[in-house]
Amino acid sequence: MEKHISKKALPKENIISWVKWNPDLVPNKITLKYDPDIIVTKILNVSEEGIPKNPEEDGGIITISKEHLQIPGFFGFTCFYNEIPEEEKTINYVIEFAFENEIKKVEQTNKVIRPILEFEKTDYTLVSSQFGSNVTPLDFKLINKGTARPDKLRPFVEVSNTPDMEIKIQTKIDEIKDESLVLVKSNKISVPKFMISGMGYGMVSFGFEYQDTLGNSYKSSLANLAIQIEEKQTLQVPYTENISTTPIPLLEAIM
Repeated sequence: MEKHISKKALPKENIISWVKWNPDLVPNKITLKYDPDIIVTKILNVSEEGIPKNPEEDGGIITISKEHLQIPGFFGFTCFYNEIPEEEKTINYVIEFAFENEIKKVEQTNKVIRPILEFEKTDYTLVSSQFGSNVTPLDFKLINKGTARPDKLRPFVEVSNTPDMEIKIQTKIDEIKDESLVLVKSNKISVPKFMISGMGYGMVSFGFEYQDTLGNSYKSSLANLAIQIEEKQTLQVPYTENISTTPIPLLEAIM
């Protein structure tokens, strides 16, 4: 037998699979078994009356009788993975050919890929007191652990602080269109200053929203900056974020 399947696909991206065999061998039936999160969109080389009306309701099993095969020696299907997985995962497919005296199985696998952006380090601390201050540049890196390329990165910030402390972040985004970038054709993001006034405790959490090339949306893990100011004052912490042209790290920033 000769077989083919799309080896990698993004969530909701079309997957094509087919099997060829000796046309003189005619199975009594063909059974396709697959992950319940897979949506089968088309059965190839099967007459219309032999195709289930709602295959997703069959719990990952589709059975085709031999009288509905149109051309001897060929069977195929198209499908897609209908969820957004937390991690990349491998999907298994089994095609069973029931002949008079035996059942032959053809097993295929497909990897569902996605970009997975995570901060290499996630926790930082900024302390200012009468004994000194560690308001120094903080280096952080965002790496892509996934196989797929991220697209349209957009930062988001969550701020929490005590009533006596005020935290302001001013953001400026400059678009760039550099086709030489390896992983991201997106933008350069610069944040000119990060203002902290007052005293007390606070937390600034940084993350990124992004997409894959098919338009599926994701969020990165957060990097947290804990802030402690022991006497009333105003601090300015400038930092910039630049998208890297190398595969890893994807993004380097100084804050």
